[in-house]
Amino acid sequence: MKRIQEGLAGAGLVLAVLGSLYFDSASPAAQTPGSALGPQAVANGETIYRDHCAVCHGDHGKGNGPAAGALTPRPTDLTKETKRPGMFPAAHVIAVLKGTDAVVAHGAPAMMIWGALFLADAHGNQATADARINDVVQFIASIQELK
Repeated sequence: MKRIQEGLAGAGLVLAVLGSLYFDSASPAAQTPGSALGPQAVANGETIYRDHCAVCHGDHGKGNGPAAGALTPRPTDLTKETKRPGMFPAAHVIAVLKGTDAVVAHGAPAMMIWGALFLADAHGNQATADARINDVVQFIASIQELK
């Protein structure tokens, strides 16, 4: 888990340079306003995940939600994003959520772009939308099945 957290912090540094999300919990200046850290971020992310992602990916992220059977290809098993211990692909998950890394789903070119929805829900406040994405990514990191 420590390596995953370090990976998230490292991904945050790269993204901070790019002007995107911030995961570096050591620097208050790098934190996204409204973004939680650690266990609170995971809890917030789980709530957001259950509201928006579980219908396809399932309550436990296994890709077996109630809508999964109607989707081609089937939703990703989000518990297997860490291919090697400690190598959680936070930047990729962020890109998928923001819609900058397309995922084929529903026979269309991309799955729902949650970043746009979160931005609309936040009345255009990018920091608030980014905080929600940060929390979801931290939740997904927390459910990884390490070999």
